[in-house]
Order: sequence, then C-alpha cells, then structure tokens
Amino acid sequence: MIWLGSLFFFTLILGVPIAFVLGISGLGYVLMTDQTRFLVALPQRMVAGMDQFVLLAIPLFVLAGSIMDVGGLTSRLVGLANSVVGRFRGGLSLTAVWGAFLFGGVSGSAAADAAALGTVLVPDMKRQGYDPDYSAALIAVSSLMAPLVPPSIAMIIYGALSGTSISQLLIAGIVPGVLLATILSFYAIYIARRENYPRAQALPMAEITRNAVQALPVMLLPVIIVVGIRGGVFTATEAAAVAAIYALLVSGLVYRALSWRFLRQALLSTAIISSAIYILIAMANIASFIFALEQLPQKAVAGLTGLTDNPYLILLMVNLILLVLGMFLDTIGVLILTVPALTAIGTTLGMDPVHLGVMVVFNVLIGFVTPPVGLCLFVIAGVTGRPMELIALKALPMLGLAFIVLAIITLLPDIVLFLPRAIAGGGA
Repeated sequence: MIWLGSLFFFTLILGVPIAFVLGISGLGYVLMTDQTRFLVALPQRMVAGMDQFVLLAIPLFVLAGSIMDVGGLTSRLVGLANSVVGRFRGGLSLTAVWGAFLFGGVSGSAAADAAALGTVLVPDMKRQGYDPDYSAALIAVSSLMAPLVPPSIAMIIYGALSGTSISQLLIAGIVPGVLLATILSFYAIYIARRENYPRAQALPMAEITRNAVQALPVMLLPVIIVVGIRGGVFTATEAAAVAAIYALLVSGLVYRALSWRFLRQALLSTAIISSAIYILIAMANIASFIFALEQLPQKAVAGLTGLTDNPYLILLMVNLILLVLGMFLDTIGVLILTVPALTAIGTTLGMDPVHLGVMVVFNVLIGFVTPPVGLCLFVIAGVTGRPMELIALKALPMLGLAFIVLAIITLLPDIVLFLPRAIAGGGA
C-alpha cells in the first residue's frame, strides 16, 4: 500500500487528471510489488467495469439534458420560477434557488445547472442591485440540488459501484433536494431584507398559468422517470432512453427549438462528458481490484471500529474524511476511491444502503463548491467573470447551511427513506 499511496499522491500533486492518477497508481503498484502476473487482469477489469447495462443510463441521461438545454428550456424554467416567487423581496434570488431545483430535474448535473443559470440570472441580478459575488455564490450552492433529484448521474455511479438500487437512490434524493432548496430560500429572504433588494411586480394569475403551461413539458421529465421506474414500466436504464426520446420530441416538436446545429452540439457535448465518465469508471475498476487484493475495505472497517464502537462517531469520521477528500478530488473520483470501504462500513453499522448512498453523494457534492477544486465555483466564475475567491467567500454561510442538511440526512434516515417507502407502499 505504500507504493500505491506514494504514486497516487505524487501524480495528484503534479496535477495529473484523477482518471490517469488511478491508472498510473494501479500499474505502478503491480510493477513495484513484483506482481506482474496481474498485468493481464488490468485491461480485463477496465472493460468489465464499463460493460454494465446500468451504465448505459449515463450517456442517455446526459443526452436528454443536453437536448433540453439547447432546446431553450432554461428561460422557460426561470420564467416560471420568477413568476411564482419574484413578487417577494429578493425574488430573483429565490428564482435562482428554485430555478436550480427545476433545472436539476432535467440536467442531473451541478456544473450544467451553474453554467446555465449563471449565464441567465447573474446579469439580471446585477442590474437590480444584487451583489454579483453573492448572486454567483447562491447559484453555485443551489446547483448542488441537480445531482440529488432525478435524473442524477452521481446516484447512478454510486449505485453501479455499490450494487444499491438506482431507482431507490433516485427517488430518495428528492426530499434532501427540497430540504436544501427550502433552507437556501430562507437564507436568500434574510439577505434580501438585510440588503433591501428589490421585489418584482406581482404577475396576474393568467401569466403565471401561461408560464406554467410553457414549462410543463420540461417539468414532466423527472415525473415520467420516477413514475415509470416505480410503476415497473421500465428500468432505470430504460428510463434514460425514454428521457432522451422525450427530450428530443419536446425540444423538436413542442418548442420547435431544435435545429441540426443544436442537435450536433448536444451530441458532441454528450460524447465528451460520457467519455470522461467512462474513462474514470474503467480506471476505478483497477483501483477496486487493488483494494480487494490489499483488503482495504476490511482494514478501513477495522480501523474505524477500533477507534470507537459508537455509530454516530463513526459516521462523523466518515463524513469528515469525505469532506476533506471532496476539497481535492471531484465527485466521481471520491466515489471511486471510497465506495468499497463505505459499503463495508455501512453494513457493519446496519445502515440502509439507500440512506448511506444519499448521505455519501450529498457529502461529496459539497466538494463542488469547496476550494481548491470546487468545479461549480470554477464554472460560475467563468460565466460571470468574477474572481473565484470572492465567490467562495460569499458561499461560506451557504456551505454552513449545506452542512446542516448533511447532518439531518445523516442522523435522520427517515427523512431520506420516507419517499421511497411511501412510493413502494403505494405501488403495492
């Protein structure tokens, strides 16, 4: 393990992408420990890791989000959110929060959420007197809801790595997403009143209804996914194919916003994003193979349980480790490195695997808005032109609110499991 850890941290410090860090570390471990007989197994493990039917959901969900994005859904979702909450003081900040929630139900990507909403909302918020750094920070933190509500690429990857039901994970993320949106809304209202931010003129019900009708086809996408999966109409992977076809029909036939140029852009974006994810998954299987050889999950369980037998202290240490890792690695990288050990710890503690999955995914998502990696901070800084360090400073209080949500998710499993159980009971 010394060779593996040394190579891992050395290549990581050099700035090598995490996928190649995993591959180089694995190859170096095999060579340095004179276990060259396993060289032939490494490419087999890479192919086997990608050759899973459930992973087809990733490019299909990414395609659905890309098509909807180029189809102009962002303005419709923002328009609906603004017509409902814009009348309150600081209405644009509430629009940012709930617009992120609605858009997350289509994109499944925090980075896409931050880029789309940052481009649309930050200029408007700046014109109305909002602090641009606060506006960018609010959108960045609100974008964490995107990987919680279905479709969620992070949930799919966790389910594939851990063997947890992906459909249950997708449904279980909805309530934590609503909880985060609600807490951020209260914070946005507090800031709006303190800074005396303006409120928009209340729109007549007819216009609110018109905006809702225009956005309805977009908002039906996550509903179709959840109802179809829980109703037994299709699997999570088949739901991704249905989502892609639905997005194509809505963007092309309903909104008439899909040209050949936009479709090419959506396909190219899907190919780039999916290829990066699949390379990570392939390299992850090299890491998991070596972890199994070194019995790392068992050692992790023994190490934590050797320190204490209090389950709450163990969960606290797990969350702290994940938060530290999230500061330096992206979400998929953290999941790849930790899921084998985490599932073993969860089994030892008797945790529901769906509860564990949502807790882990939300924890590592916080890394999206935590320096020095902070993907959403980089994205929002890029689209707004504001310094990332100033955005990160304004995001600190909202990060504290995200930690409160994480504590609630960790300590109150029924908050997470309520909706999956209710839907399963209703289906029975």
